Amino acid sequence: MKESLFAIGGVYRAHKNGTYIYVGERPGGAWYGHGYFSKRLTMLVKGRAVKVCIYKHRWIHKSTGVTTHSRPPDDPYLVRFCTLIVMLRVWASVSSEHGFHNRCEVYEGMETGCGSDRTVQRWSSRMMSNGLEIQQAIRLVLIEESEPRPMERLFEGGLSPPDAVMKRRWTSPQNLGRLYLGIAMLLVASRKLAKHTSCLLAGARRRWPKTEKTFGI
Repeated sequence: MKESLFAIGGVYRAHKNGTYIYVGERPGGAWYGHGYFSKRLTMLVKGRAVKVCIYKHRWIHKSTGVTTHSRPPDDPYLVRFCTLIVMLRVWASVSSEHGFHNRCEVYEGMETGCGSDRTVQRWSSRMMSNGLEIQQAIRLVLIEESEPRPMERLFEGGLSPPDAVMKRRWTSPQNLGRLYLGIAMLLVASRKLAKHTSCLLAGARRRWPKTEKTFGI
């Protein structure tokens, strides 16, 4: 759970001066490599935030001149923090029994450098509005990872939000319940299956139904 994808290996390629490259996949036969461009993304190493410079592959369409790029699976659109950080910070927010301002982060190292309180509140609101889709995408990847055993065996005893959480003032308790269950399934399965949470999130993104948005936000 403590490591972002770049620290695990297999997704990014280490480059000079501590930077990383994401090559991605060619969009189609009419697309050709058109260099790289950089983005600084805050990620986790042993539960602590680090800023990493990643280079993403740009592609150009031969006949139209239109360009696009390969987006890494943990790189949210217009967000400077990896998906793992977003998910863990939102979890601390929605699972707190003592309110947002008295929450405890999953790791102490995330208390600074991982977005302001206002940013986390914005992430939480967006993710709750997409709670059902997030839960479904996570469920699909866990079904695959659990085979041949039924996924439900991972969660014997249930994962319902505690009463103290549900008694907080939520705009939509139903959306909160959906998001809570989705993230809880992710974290419990990561521990029981001995799988990196960031890898499971990458799998969930591949199953994300909303093409106009990156996973969850």
